[in-house]
Amino acid sequence: MAAFRLFLFFFFLLFYLQPSRSHESCHPGCDLLVPIHFPFQMMSNPPENRCGYDGFTVTCKNETRNILTFPFSGDFVVDSISYFSQRISITDPCNCIARRLLQGFNYSDTPFQPLDTRNFTFLNCTSDAPVFQSPGGVSPIPCLSSESHSFVALPTERVGASNTSSCTEVVTFMHPSLDDSIKDSILLTWKEPDCGRCESDGGFCQYKYDTSSE
Repeated sequence: MAAFRLFLFFFFLLFYLQPSRSHESCHPGCDLLVPIHFPFQMMSNPPENRCGYDGFTVTCKNETRNILTFPFSGDFVVDSISYFSQRISITDPCNCIARRLLQGFNYSDTPFQPLDTRNFTFLNCTSDAPVFQSPGGVSPIPCLSSESHSFVALPTERVGASNTSSCTEVVTFMHPSLDDSIKDSILLTWKEPDCGRCESDGGFCQYKYDTSSE
């Protein structure tokens, strides 16, 4: 009788701790060039499928683009994901990252953070301002500029060394990059869950068991 009870104990233990197979029914996303898998998950996946990690939920827009929503900054298009290096590149759905930064990009309450940061200053200049014409001058930001005024973003430490006459400083902000100019995308990383080694070994990161948060 004792042997039978011991058998039942281990039988149920093995059943309870069987490896998770939830990923087999997880939606791969709506952009074939940017596949979605753990720790990311599509919102359309039922919670019981345990397809992803908290904070990594992605939605579909127009059935063609994966969208990541930041609680304090809104929607961004997922441009690329490196599961090996745990980095994600996001872009603005309206193709104007500079405007989103000007509005204040906030990644609080998300698992993401920038690799590096640098202070930038936005300037509102006349279209013929010297800052555009001097050697090594900068280019106006097309999506923010008009015929009469042009916006430019400079690393803050360069503002004093540049000819910014005919320009008005608008705001100084922390840009999630060490580049000298505003790019079309923002590169972020995440630390948890740490799946880089699993991905580099050719594995598929997921929850260990269907009933565990490990």
